[in-house]
Amino acid sequence: MAGQENNGWSASKPDWFRQPLICRSTMKILHLATHDNFGGAARATYRQHLALRQHGVDSQMLVRHRHSDDPAVTVFPGNRSLADRVARTLRRKWIAHQERQSRSHGGKIICGLTDPRADLLRGMTTELAEADVINLHKTERFADLPALLSRIPATKPVVITLHDLSPITGGCDYPGECTRFEKQCGTCPILNSNSHGDYSRQIFNWRQAAYTTRSNAHFAFAANSHWTGEMARHSGLARSRRVEVIHYGLDQSVYSPERRREAREAFGIGQDENVVAFAAHDLSLKHKGGHLLHEAMAGLSLTGKMRLLTMGAGNFKAGSRFQHTHFGRVESDELQALIYRAADVFVIPSLEEAFGQTALEAAACGTVVAGFAVGGIMDIVESGLNGRLVERDHAGALSQAISGLLQDRELRTRWANSAADWAQKNFSYAKNATAYIALYESLLRG
Repeated sequence: MAGQENNGWSASKPDWFRQPLICRSTMKILHLATHDNFGGAARATYRQHLALRQHGVDSQMLVRHRHSDDPAVTVFPGNRSLADRVARTLRRKWIAHQERQSRSHGGKIICGLTDPRADLLRGMTTELAEADVINLHKTERFADLPALLSRIPATKPVVITLHDLSPITGGCDYPGECTRFEKQCGTCPILNSNSHGDYSRQIFNWRQAAYTTRSNAHFAFAANSHWTGEMARHSGLARSRRVEVIHYGLDQSVYSPERRREAREAFGIGQDENVVAFAAHDLSLKHKGGHLLHEAMAGLSLTGKMRLLTMGAGNFKAGSRFQHTHFGRVESDELQALIYRAADVFVIPSLEEAFGQTALEAAACGTVVAGFAVGGIMDIVESGLNGRLVERDHAGALSQAISGLLQDRELRTRWANSAADWAQKNFSYAKNATAYIALYESLLRG
């Protein structure tokens, strides 16, 4: 079936996935996302969906591209008539052209702009009508937010999960030092623009008009970290709206610190080697900080054999000092967990990060974390407990943090022994599902 192909490794499903569910709730939740399980935000969305189903909620997903074999995930094909397909193609190409233009200026911030319009899902469907609550995730090039929200009844609860900041800005995932999103954007640094009515202002206005169609009693933003929530409360688009912080959850039957020695044996890694890991959806993206990790690794003064493990698309040059194993894009949770367990230290050198899902995955597997004290990473890494965070953009300090953690075997062992309890307390499926169920129920009550 078109749109159902697997990319990378195929994840197996837990036993409960195929078992009938005993429902505790009659709510029907519909998640809208471009992908169901491909890329960081999509994986977080899919995990939320699984957590809800595991806790008795009728959770469904409507997507443009399906990568799993989950029967609760539906691909939305749109109208297949020739006229509709031509109109969609023209609209998609125009929006894509504007987005490319926003990325072509090489501006002062790390990303381009994401347009909330799209060519495919622009009106009510049977799935939308039957849902009690609609949860929007990353929907670029799938759902046309302005058109869609204007057609969803104002009393139907809508939640927008903030996987980055684009839903509360003029289109940028991360505004850096720019604070224009606190008012209404315009004169955008990304665009090197001097115009108050530029593309960023247009995006801001489209989103504002879309959100205005929602009543406060039936509309909320769910932030994935305290940093994301704080940014939302400062945004001109969200500060008058309800904002709840709900952390991502992990399947601890997969992400656990068990069998770390066996993980090394599986990859032919010696038990005495110093092993560092780095992962991102695309390693070459500037804001993921690969260039700073390269600099930090070059500054390490450790003796003994050193190995670097990397996961993700794009390229990362480790240098000739280290043995480098690159696994490419890994979509299997089981294989990811095995790679995390094989490492002594996981490094997340991101310059901007709404949450830091890779750091959470590594920590849950008992691997200590080094990184910069930015964004949602600060919700995950506690210095002296499961890792060390240093000043943003400081490769020398990051190098020292990596060295210190590699040399501190006692700390690493202590954390590995308590990782499962820590994940259960802070980032379990149960905690994630319980928080979302409470939010959905309160919006249904109005």
